[in-house]
Amino acid sequence: MMKQYSPHVKTAWVLIILFVGAIAALQAIPEGVDDAGNSEDSAGLVIVRLQAEIILGEAVLTGSKEVASSGAAVLDVGTVGQRQRYLAFMIGLGDIQAASASALRMQAELTSEGMEMTEQEAKTQEMLDILIDGGKVPSDHPPLVETLGWFGTFLQADEEEREQIESDAVTKVIVVSIVALVIGLAAIVGLIFLIIKLVKAFDGKLQTGLGQPEKHHGIYAEVFALWLLVFVGFTTVAGLLGKAVADGDVAIGLVFVLIAFLGSLFVLYWARIRGISCKQIRQDIGWTSGRGMLSEIFTGFAGYAMTLPILGIGVLITLFLFLLQQFFTGGAEAQPFQGTGGGSHPIIVDIADGAWMTKILIVFLAAVAAPIVEETMFRGVLYRQLRSSSCKFPKTVSVACSVVVVSFVFAAIHPQGWIAIPALMGIAIGMNLAREWRGSLISSMVIHGVSNGIVVSMMVLMLS
Repeated sequence: MMKQYSPHVKTAWVLIILFVGAIAALQAIPEGVDDAGNSEDSAGLVIVRLQAEIILGEAVLTGSKEVASSGAAVLDVGTVGQRQRYLAFMIGLGDIQAASASALRMQAELTSEGMEMTEQEAKTQEMLDILIDGGKVPSDHPPLVETLGWFGTFLQADEEEREQIESDAVTKVIVVSIVALVIGLAAIVGLIFLIIKLVKAFDGKLQTGLGQPEKHHGIYAEVFALWLLVFVGFTTVAGLLGKAVADGDVAIGLVFVLIAFLGSLFVLYWARIRGISCKQIRQDIGWTSGRGMLSEIFTGFAGYAMTLPILGIGVLITLFLFLLQQFFTGGAEAQPFQGTGGGSHPIIVDIADGAWMTKILIVFLAAVAAPIVEETMFRGVLYRQLRSSSCKFPKTVSVACSVVVVSFVFAAIHPQGWIAIPALMGIAIGMNLAREWRGSLISSMVIHGVSNGIVVSMMVLMLS
């Protein structure tokens, strides 16, 4: 049997804090600005399209284009590209007055900010202005679909194409409504069971599924710190290799990322080097079948329902932080050409623009690879170490502190930005509680996979 060495918990946590801080800081850096001074906001353009399709679908269902015109007012913000998409939408809906007013306001704000449109934006605006004035776009101009995407297609569609676009929008609204209804019902049922489980936990009737704390569990702080370094390094190299080898093929680039993602788990061998047996490692981090594979999977689905109310609270806090940020920064009035994609995952751009193989790989990465890797490292490795390190405190305090710390670290390294941290913590808290309750990682992996799978699948559907 290998000799076990004393864990360097404090040193590992200093490194973890530095790594997480550095990752969060790098993600907070804006992508850059274009020649006009606009923030580059590809994700924002995708979100604008999603909002427009939902608004269009609702208008068709209600039989009132006025509903679309009034609802679309929320799209008249952001970069020049986003605003031009609003202009195209309004022209397509026949609300020339709203389009004209928006064009004049945008030009006034550009002048006020000392900014100018890029050459491409100026050409697009010239075509939009011609349409606002009731004219036709000259044949020597490139089609608006090349610069405005879906909005250009909607604007220049003939009657048959317009009917198809409206039909697709209605279908998406119906699907979103059904999914929202099902999730809402699941949240209500989940809230009831969550309250029951919490009452049992506080009464001492609900036993933890975690094993007893051991001194060697401190080594898992080292494993997690090493994983952060390896994960960032591997994914960075994978991204560079993808660009160099794939020659613009996003799917090939994603294959490299997938290999890097799963390959980062090799750091678990560090615990073996430090003297812990493979059997003990699996037991410690929850790589077990728990109370039976089927039972754990079923518990994962039930756990997802119980996580939804916690996620709802996180979303409300995120919305509050967004409003708070708008209040202190002055919102769109103070930053009239700030992009609107903040808080969204940048992978939605690949979902929107990628081929079907790209979409399939993204779904697999989000719903399979991410749950396996992230649950192993956050709920398996890091949570185990924190629960053992805080075992001298009352059990409730130990669980609460460990859940909050792991959930925060999990949320902070995701690329949605600091405002989205409460929402991400909401789903992470549910996964941590599942790990505490069951011991095995299967249930938390199922929660993670179902959550990511629903979100990504809906994005694929909405952007197809």
